[in-house]
Amino acid sequence: MAAQPELLKDLELFRHLSDEEHVALSAICRLLFLPKKSRLVESGEMFDHVFVMTSGLLRWYFDSDEGTENNIFLTSEKEHAIIIGIPEFYDEQRKTKYNIEAVMDTQLLLFQKDAFEELAFQYRGIYQFYIKSLKITIDALRNRTEQLCSQSPNTRYETFLKNRSFITRNASRKHIANFLGITPNSLSRLTARLHKKTHQKK
Repeated sequence: MAAQPELLKDLELFRHLSDEEHVALSAICRLLFLPKKSRLVESGEMFDHVFVMTSGLLRWYFDSDEGTENNIFLTSEKEHAIIIGIPEFYDEQRKTKYNIEAVMDTQLLLFQKDAFEELAFQYRGIYQFYIKSLKITIDALRNRTEQLCSQSPNTRYETFLKNRSFITRNASRKHIANFLGITPNSLSRLTARLHKKTHQKK
């Protein structure tokens, strides 16, 4: 079912668009609700959509050759309200290696990718939103790469707590530890150390 233009107008990230742009976007938009632990897409599936999160939290993960989960992304609209697509789109692919799972009840606005890009080339406001989203995505990937390559686990954790409070409150410690590249036991030690450090300052 297509979303109504009023739904898009009520969202802060779409308020800069014209009435004509709202109508055009709503015609290709589908509202999707994902209950907790349900998946938007599974590894190996074709996925030709982009989406905007309106509420909730998603984790992106894949299994290693040894069968262990690797949480690569934790995504929430509380950080950046942007149009999101699978990383494989940058390589002109539609099949993804990621499982995308709802960590909590999550709501999305779903757009077929080619239809959305066609509108982006027709309407200036949609184009500007798309380009802004791509810049935010690239910057997030750059920051994640630099953190994993050059920061200590302690620094990564402190940065995570500071910048991603919503995810800290709603994701499991197991998923956060895996995202940070450490074990759950190491995360517990870092938490205790940080708590002690904060207590001593008071």
